[in-house]
Amino acid sequence: MPSGTGRRAAVYARAVTPSETAASEALESRRVRLLVVEAVEAAAQLIGSDTVATRWNEPSALAGMTVGALCAHLVRAAGSVLAYLDRTDPRARPPGEVLTPVTYFHAAIDSPIHERIKEVSADEAAVGPAEVAGHCADVVAAMRTRLAEEPTDRMVAALGGRMLSLDDFCRTRLIEVLFHLDDVAASVGVPCPDTSAEGRTIVIDILIGIARRQHGDWPVLHALARDERRDVDVFPVF
Repeated sequence: MPSGTGRRAAVYARAVTPSETAASEALESRRVRLLVVEAVEAAAQLIGSDTVATRWNEPSALAGMTVGALCAHLVRAAGSVLAYLDRTDPRARPPGEVLTPVTYFHAAIDSPIHERIKEVSADEAAVGPAEVAGHCADVVAAMRTRLAEEPTDRMVAALGGRMLSLDDFCRTRLIEVLFHLDDVAASVGVPCPDTSAEGRTIVIDILIGIARRQHGDWPVLHALARDERRDVDVFPVF
């Protein structure tokens, strides 16, 4: 008869079953999707506030954008989840390498769309704060329903058709929405609305991943804990 230690080792070495893996993936998928909905909902509430409305046409914390344009950009960034879902065949699978949140932002930095963001955002802000806030609330409702319906293995095509999982695209939206939520709050002089720390943890992990891809591990470690040996500006990453 095996000893107690042997029995414990056998338990620890037990392989994870496919059903357990699928259940874990489903839980993580649901968590990420709920986090992005929560963030967009917080944005809708802030954008719909009187404080934002009264400063709609004033400069924001981001150079070259009014408060209204910044809000419109946030809503477009959030709504892109729905847009990409609509444009991507649910049966589609990537013909090549799949983007991750880190490689997505690495590729997005060079995307030509950045040249038109300020112009498009200003145009979309022209309808006024009530319309933009209402649209953001509609995006929240649509995301809540749509994301709950999509399977865990759903893919979306972004950045010229390059594909990433829906959940990883939701992770990229957490970066966009949470940062711009903070930008809007800073622009109008109010505290950033409170959202789940889990969402911020995902954002921090991705940003560290971007820094590692851009500079390597040791420069990141030096920037974090050995500034006297830092020889490159690691942060901000974009």
